[in-house]
Amino acid sequence: MKIEIIDQHKADPQRLRKVFFERALRALDRLAPGITILVARFRDLNGPKGGVDHSCTIEIALRDGSSFRAEARSSALLNALDNALERVVRRIDSARKRQLSRRRQLAHGMA
Repeated sequence: MKIEIIDQHKADPQRLRKVFFERALRALDRLAPGITILVARFRDLNGPKGGVDHSCTIEIALRDGSSFRAEARSSALLNALDNALERVVRRIDSARKRQLSRRRQLAHGMA
């Protein structure tokens, strides 16, 4: 799995990298064998103004060629990370359920 972290904050990149790995591996544990590329982008949208201004975008490419993207915003960077990870996992799960449902429909229609 290729992992890339793009951070505009530059506050403490080593700590962010460590926390990202811990949380991403926990959230994506069961999906990890199918992931080829994982990209995380962190941005501070408003700069020092404050507010709901931290953004985290997670992009995942799977072995089957499909790709998924989720973004979350929060006043805390780690909350944005957790929310984006939850969203991308939900998107992958729902895509897999749709795919399985289509296969079942085709199997029943042809039988």
